[in-house]
Amino acid sequence: MKRKILPLFIIVVIIAVLVALVEWRTAGNGAKSKGKRPDQQLVVETAAVRAQPMPISLQVVGQVQSEHSVQIRPQVSGILQAVYFKEGQAVTRGQQLFRIDPSQYQTALTAARAAWQYAHEQAQRLAPLAGKEYVTTQEYDVARAAVDQAQAALKQAEINFAYTDIRAPSAGRTGSLGARSGNLVAPGDSTPLVIINQMQPILVQYSIPQQSLSELRRYQAQHSIRIFITNEDGSGDLGQGELVFIDNTVNTDTGTVMLKARVGNAHEQLWPGQYVGVRTRFTMQPDAVVVPQAAIQTGQSGNFVYLVEQGKAVIRAVQVDRQVGDLAVIASGIKAGETVVTRAPRNLRPGVKVISNNATEKPQAPQQP
Repeated sequence: MKRKILPLFIIVVIIAVLVALVEWRTAGNGAKSKGKRPDQQLVVETAAVRAQPMPISLQVVGQVQSEHSVQIRPQVSGILQAVYFKEGQAVTRGQQLFRIDPSQYQTALTAARAAWQYAHEQAQRLAPLAGKEYVTTQEYDVARAAVDQAQAALKQAEINFAYTDIRAPSAGRTGSLGARSGNLVAPGDSTPLVIINQMQPILVQYSIPQQSLSELRRYQAQHSIRIFITNEDGSGDLGQGELVFIDNTVNTDTGTVMLKARVGNAHEQLWPGQYVGVRTRFTMQPDAVVVPQAAIQTGQSGNFVYLVEQGKAVIRAVQVDRQVGDLAVIASGIKAGETVVTRAPRNLRPGVKVISNNATEKPQAPQQP
């Protein structure tokens, strides 16, 4: 019995030794294979840190206003006989707009002219007689007063007759009509005949925080402030203007100061009532350090970027001064000539080897000069 157990035991021992030997060899080969595996490299997009001129500006939303808006109202009563323009049409100063039926005012003018003529002739007839004392001084004075009254009545009749011909007091663009031909119009009507808005130049009204007022005035004392008008979202170019008004009071409800800029509006891109973006450019910073905004990362300790140094990714804390378009202006942390990662993979960590999949890109200057 013992002889049968002994060979079985020997067989088990031999199998265990063989299994241990196989595992040892497999582990050794795996370690060798792992040791020979090259370090992993991540492919990233990069851009060069540049120093270039960048504007120091303030972007807000404003509203377009006509610098000169006129409500055209009748000065005399009557039937509106004719309208000489179309709604929305641009008109020039002095252009005929409306005609009120002048017949009754023409009649009144003729009568007033005849009354003045009669009074004037009477006064002329009495003048030599008064000199010879054939008529009393009182009679002559009454005749002269009648001339003055007739002359005043004639002047008023001329004015009323002129009011039947309504002309544009200023150039601009007309709005909707408040009355049509055939309507009875009068000076007391609540609705004007039409409103004319001056379009060239035009004003843009906007407000800035009171904290920016001192900076605005400081730069204004050094040079003229330039104003750039854009779409409400900051895109596009709707014109340039000059700062023409700073309110003398801070709005206590909003903590802002109201400003106005005058814009040429040669192509009438700006319309009264329209909301627009207003970029107030204080000055140009000649050598601003800039990177694409996409390179800025945010962590618990603030903003940072990934730099590429000797083929590896490193983290550098940065202080962002402002954003202009797609560029971030850096106040401190990096300098021109360094390379930042603009699109970092999720598994990017400090010390990891990286390789750029694109040539070093130069950040594009902002659209506004």
